[in-house]
Amino acid sequence: MMFSDPQLWLIVLSIVFIAALIQGIIGFGYAIVAMATLPLVINFREANLLVAFSIVLPVIWIFWNYRRHSNARILAGAIIGSLIGLPLGMLIFTLVKIDLLVRGTGLVILLITIDGFFKRTPAVMEEQQNPTSLWGTFAGFCSGFLAGTTSIAGPPIVIYAIRQPWTQDQYKGFIFGFFILISISRVIGLSLMGWATSEVLLTTCILIPVVILGMKLGTLLGPQINPVLFKRCLLSLLGVFSLYMLIIGSSPRADSTELKVDLSKRPFLKKQADD
Repeated sequence: MMFSDPQLWLIVLSIVFIAALIQGIIGFGYAIVAMATLPLVINFREANLLVAFSIVLPVIWIFWNYRRHSNARILAGAIIGSLIGLPLGMLIFTLVKIDLLVRGTGLVILLITIDGFFKRTPAVMEEQQNPTSLWGTFAGFCSGFLAGTTSIAGPPIVIYAIRQPWTQDQYKGFIFGFFILISISRVIGLSLMGWATSEVLLTTCILIPVVILGMKLGTLLGPQINPVLFKRCLLSLLGVFSLYMLIIGSSPRADSTELKVDLSKRPFLKKQADD
């Protein structure tokens, strides 16, 4: 097992369930919530890996419900951008010190929170979708880069998509179609880099049912909750977490749960660990 402390298991499972529940209610937010809270109790890289590996199957499951509304031509620009940004982000994830990653993630979440309070959704056009644009490619690049460094791929592509005159089904078809590609690409890349250890895979297998359960419950509760009030409460909470991450940085307690990875195979990581 990756965690030997039952209390730590309970905390991690609770965080993952709540993050998945929020994802089911509002359509995104799993990685944002998980990466804002998990690094408070476990190592940042460990949290990043668990989020990356545990989201793949749930995203495929959600996309299946909206597959008919996905347009490959519209996705093309965003996908191309993500394939450029993802390897760069994964390189940064491997080389940069954990404290800088935590503070950088806190800054990203804070900017997302500020944007979330002020952004407005355009009027919906039922019969037409906007074609792929340069902004879509740029949003895909930013999402790919953030996915590689922090596992938080959603904000740039969500901000782009929510400003388009699309129906809700078209929006979700685009978003989850994009997430499938970037999630699978990230898992493949991390596996090739040697991060798919037995501890990571075992813990992921335990987390996936919790993620699916949370998302399913969220889709059922979503219509019963005031979306505007819920969104503002969530953004306020994320703002507090992001400020904590930005100011405090990497938690000493969290760093003590470092991943069980053979650092001898990565000389630059071993050097960081020795420092």
